[in-house]
Amino acid sequence: MAKKSCAGLIAGGVLCALLLGCGSSSGGGGTVPPPPPSFTVTLSPTSVTLSQGGASQAVQVSVTAQNGFTGTVSVSPATLPTGVTASPASLSLTPSVPGTFTFSASSAALIAQQTVNVNASSGTLAVSASLGLTVTGAAVSDPLHLIGGMLVHGFYDETRQLLFVSNPGLNELDVISSQDFSIKARVPVPQPWGIDQMADGNTLVLGTQAQDVITVNEDTLTVTLHPCTGLDGSNYGLFFPIVVAMANGKVLMSGLEPGTDSDDIYESGYYLYEWDSVANTCSQIEPSAGNDGFFEVDSLARSADHKWAIFSADQFYLYSSDTNSMHTVPVNTVNPPSDEFGVRGYAISADGSEIAVASASQVTFLNNSLTALASTPIPGAFQTARTAVQFSADGQTLYLQYDMPLEIEEINASSYSTLGYITGDVATLGDDNLERLLTTDAEGRGYTGIAGELRVVNLTQSPVPNPSSGNSPGGPNCPNLGVALPLNASQQLSLVDTFTGSSVYVGGQPAPLLDGGTAIDIPASSIVGPADEECIGAYGDTLMVQAAVSYGVQPLTLSANLLPPTGNPTIYLYGYGFSASSGETPTVTVGGSSVKVTSLGYAATPLEGEAIQVPNGTPGASVNVAVSSSVGSGTLTAAATYYPAPTIVPASGLLQLLYDSHRSLLYALTATEVDVLNPATLQWQSPIVLPQPAAPVSYAIMALSPDGSWLVVGSADSHLVVLDPDQPAHAQLLTSSLTTSLSSLTITEFDQVILAGPRAVELDLSSLTFTALDIITGGIIKASSDGTHVYGVSGSEAYSVDPSTYTVQSVGFDLYTNGFTDIAVMPNGSQFAAIYGPPFAAGDIAAFYNSSAQYINANVYPDFSPPDDTSVIGATFSPAGKVLVVPLGDSIEFWSTARGTLLSRLMTPEELHVWAYPEVAVSPLLALDSAGQTIYAVSSSGLTVLTLPEPLDQMPATQWPSAYSSGGARFGFQRSLASRMRAMHRKPKK
Repeated sequence: MAKKSCAGLIAGGVLCALLLGCGSSSGGGGTVPPPPPSFTVTLSPTSVTLSQGGASQAVQVSVTAQNGFTGTVSVSPATLPTGVTASPASLSLTPSVPGTFTFSASSAALIAQQTVNVNASSGTLAVSASLGLTVTGAAVSDPLHLIGGMLVHGFYDETRQLLFVSNPGLNELDVISSQDFSIKARVPVPQPWGIDQMADGNTLVLGTQAQDVITVNEDTLTVTLHPCTGLDGSNYGLFFPIVVAMANGKVLMSGLEPGTDSDDIYESGYYLYEWDSVANTCSQIEPSAGNDGFFEVDSLARSADHKWAIFSADQFYLYSSDTNSMHTVPVNTVNPPSDEFGVRGYAISADGSEIAVASASQVTFLNNSLTALASTPIPGAFQTARTAVQFSADGQTLYLQYDMPLEIEEINASSYSTLGYITGDVATLGDDNLERLLTTDAEGRGYTGIAGELRVVNLTQSPVPNPSSGNSPGGPNCPNLGVALPLNASQQLSLVDTFTGSSVYVGGQPAPLLDGGTAIDIPASSIVGPADEECIGAYGDTLMVQAAVSYGVQPLTLSANLLPPTGNPTIYLYGYGFSASSGETPTVTVGGSSVKVTSLGYAATPLEGEAIQVPNGTPGASVNVAVSSSVGSGTLTAAATYYPAPTIVPASGLLQLLYDSHRSLLYALTATEVDVLNPATLQWQSPIVLPQPAAPVSYAIMALSPDGSWLVVGSADSHLVVLDPDQPAHAQLLTSSLTTSLSSLTITEFDQVILAGPRAVELDLSSLTFTALDIITGGIIKASSDGTHVYGVSGSEAYSVDPSTYTVQSVGFDLYTNGFTDIAVMPNGSQFAAIYGPPFAAGDIAAFYNSSAQYINANVYPDFSPPDDTSVIGATFSPAGKVLVVPLGDSIEFWSTARGTLLSRLMTPEELHVWAYPEVAVSPLLALDSAGQTIYAVSSSGLTVLTLPEPLDQMPATQWPSAYSSGGARFGFQRSLASRMRAMHRKPKK
């Protein structure tokens, strides 16, 4: 059909225009203008995936003209992710000829998943097209390894390719492979701290937070203790935290009095000591005679050839092992111009030819004659406490370790110029005040320790340039995840803040940032449990985050492994995946029985804790714990065991318990009598009624002679009852005029009663006469079972008393607000433990001493069996001395005497009797039978009798798992003895 038009239709022109769309361009009856020329842009493909350092990808760009467009179009991508480039940077296209961009990602490109605009313009015309851009990659080899405890110093053995790390948080030396970083051995060592290798290349020497120097054979891992006691002429003894081994067999050590603050440096001291490994003798080197002014040595450093050592104190010291002599210069010489902020760290090169001394603002390099060569300004204030200064193995680079966050500044040791920093940090739930560079190796790896984690840092990578502000940026930008996911499930998580500039990996898998860094795509995993987060900046520096995400449900452990079949106490369950949101409560069964669950409310971490109520159970049964939540389910097999059914014997007013192994009877003291329990029948026999003076008194303490022939009972005002347990009717009432106050008493092998108080008094049981003793005892005094050794605690002092001569040997910590609260003595007297368990804190600190009153170890709590109740008086050793028993209000702790580690925790069926100020409690409220298998404890409704599955000396050790720690202080009783005490009560600095 012919196309209609308005030609020739003059009379009907208006109608024609209306019908056929004809008209003019002017006025209401004019023509409609044509649309303006324009264009569109098309991409092919519309999305690309790039791999870091991988092949490039081409994207074709086509321009399509519209409405007669004939111009030229300029096309370019908008802002690209860091490390991603487009070639060419822009294209000039016409509608008939397409162009191509080639996109590529460098090896340092940030992994991402985002939309990039490709913008096109021509004159005033502008359009854009969207390109989906994904960058993938693999996590760098910068591993993080959970060790547990507290890592403070390390030594890397190049010959054996082993890393040795001192771990006072677990009372052990950890031996770690540098190939796969697996733990080859956990060697029991009491309170290890500093570590070095002797010149023989085969023996490690360890300084400790106890009063020993320790050597370890690297092949056999045999541990040898070398006591160094009584060297400073004080009653305190010394710790020897830092050691350096010299070529002449001498070991230089810092000497630290327990309780001194020393600028918050855990390992500095006011003395320099020398252990001669050949003669096995210890002697004080500094301060020397006539140099009794201020002297403090914060650290020690030596050359790799063991010939030179340096340290700073009142002067700067250079020690030569060849001549066994010291060379000194004023501190101003090594820290010019005026030592304004003090020397804060130092290192010496492998051959001793170069020395570096760091202050707050500079590093001064010196030669072996202590002549300054150059001073280099450093970014940010270098701190006094917890820092490390080390040369690289080739001496070309100096490392300065900054902490919180842990960053390693690099300085060229030839040109004396700063190079930049490398992040060595691990993000934790709380600050770890002991985060530090442990050591380095010749391969360019740095080993850092934070909150029980070992991180391996590549020091050969290019450092990040120092910020112009001088302030540390704190490492790469890293989002806080803290989520729990089901197995094999990914999740896109919205972020509270916008995160850019970092590649993020979870469990070694890419976790791309989305939508400009406002969200993240967390990858799926088929591996149950926690996964670390790794954030890599544009320069390759890496920040690690412990257990940022967890997958599935992984119950780890219960806080107690021995449960009562009745009583229903509350314990704690720890693990991962218990809830996917803050309001979720998991379903928990113990031995198939559902239990009440209350969240402990850990914040911003997949690690969770739940308080659960123990259900009734079958004695001897081992039970599983099953947990179900929205992210899955998991089972903890053989989580705990129900011990034999306890018995609660009704009683009231019990003040002390004492087991008579000669007669197999239990004595329970009240204010007026001694109740007698037959353990075989658990029936009370006729009590021993105690005679009273004219003005009645309340009896509070008692002791049995080693041969069982005498029972002595005393009151606080020094009234004493002496009797033969076989003939109690012949009891005699005595009153000492030599003392008006009695705090404790004990009986020696010579049938001598030592009465402790403001004035010590002896009662001779053969003559019933009193003699004043010229010794200070006070507090609690206790003899060994055979009466051959006598020990006591008074305030912050622990002491021993020779029962023959009454010579007192004491050691004090001078750290406590209220002093030691209890004491336990090994049956043969070879060791004792002073207990600090104040009523204002949960748990206890046990300081172990040998028969010379030398402090030899301390207890260390595992992460997953925290104390949560007050200490109960009555700590005691097992019959063979292998186990220290410490009661708390809701549980009984069993500690390994040899290691100071928790063997087991038993929950009691009801609350034990705890004490509170102003009560003065010294009498034991717990007793063991002679086999060490039955425990008697004063409890809320009477006398609780507990029978263990096996005798204490046969008790196996519970394998407590390690946790991702929150700085080691979650429950206030972690870390070494010295730092735990120091946190409670600080002694003024000298």
